[in-house]
Amino acid sequence: MKPFDVAIVGAGPAGAAAAISLARKGYSVAVVDKEKFPRDKLCGDFVNPINWPILRELGVESAVLATSHEKITAFRLTACSGETAEASLPSRQEHADFGVGLRRRSLDDILLQKARREGAAVFDECRITQLKRQERGWSLALDGRSGTGEICAKVLIGADGRNSWLAHRLGLSSAGGMHGRSVGFQIQLPSPQGTGGRVEIHLFPGGYAGVVGLGDGTVNLCLAVDKEKLPHERQLEFLWTHCLPQNPCLKETIDRREPIDQARSTYPVYFKPRRSFADGVLLAGDAARVSEPVSGEGIYCAMKSGVLAAGTIDEAFRSGDFSAARLSRYERDCRRAFRLRRGINAVIRFLVYRPALAAPFIRFSARQRRPLDSIVHAICSEAAR
Repeated sequence: MKPFDVAIVGAGPAGAAAAISLARKGYSVAVVDKEKFPRDKLCGDFVNPINWPILRELGVESAVLATSHEKITAFRLTACSGETAEASLPSRQEHADFGVGLRRRSLDDILLQKARREGAAVFDECRITQLKRQERGWSLALDGRSGTGEICAKVLIGADGRNSWLAHRLGLSSAGGMHGRSVGFQIQLPSPQGTGGRVEIHLFPGGYAGVVGLGDGTVNLCLAVDKEKLPHERQLEFLWTHCLPQNPCLKETIDRREPIDQARSTYPVYFKPRRSFADGVLLAGDAARVSEPVSGEGIYCAMKSGVLAAGTIDEAFRSGDFSAARLSRYERDCRRAFRLRRGINAVIRFLVYRPALAAPFIRFSARQRRPLDSIVHAICSEAAR
């Protein structure tokens, strides 16, 4: 049995950020993920400018910029009736004034490789077959491509996504928590010109589409659709032929373009936060349900929660107290860090599913840019707390 201070279940941005932060503090860290990395992941593929400080803190900013990407300097919002409004991403001396369109498989691999270099042991393509509570922590039985084995750790971090196996296993989840309004889809399309340096949100009856160029001759098209608007069968065909073309800008994006790869889907898109702590356990990223995908902040929320989890665990080791009462401060820290963002995203979601309200807002924003500028700047700035 190999001992570690911390075992992290899930190697996405939240798990990798926690691993980097803890390994740098001198802790022995194991990262376990059932997938083989690099792997594809349903995502909007937009790295919001708010991510630069934390990417810099984690030591991967240069690697991200060295990877194939499209530089994003503006935000565009359109409605079915043809209204269009645009805002520039905020410019501040201390932060980059652009975002990037970047494949999630590339970003996740950069973060995980950084965790390896910092000293974390990575067990990818490896399943947990048994989890046991021990007197001084946890034991995890593993079954991976290198065979079976067992590790033990004093503390666990669950960063294994919205359907977190760890959360279910430890009773931190509920069946009702997975019911939601929207279904998500991701489609890759050829587009040599990308999106002209813009991240775009196009509204259509029953949902919205996010479009961003990836710098490699393709664009990522992500959809969030009200499940009540979808038929039981041939859903993508229905969207492609009946819903998306109702927005003229979106019609232009999909016209005469065949998807490069098979579409991916997920349900639900939005979900309420769940309890993210227990004795010797923290949940981070989508496992803690801190993500806000509607505004492209999911990657930031994941990495930030991973860093916050690492800070809480560091304090727990220093005090020798891994109780739920001690670790509960992590949830308060997350709530404080993401409170205003959740409010902004709730307003945005309210608008995108109500075209009668969204269209006038877009029309007004085309003439008077301040309201849209204020929202975009809040989304892209750490001031939104």
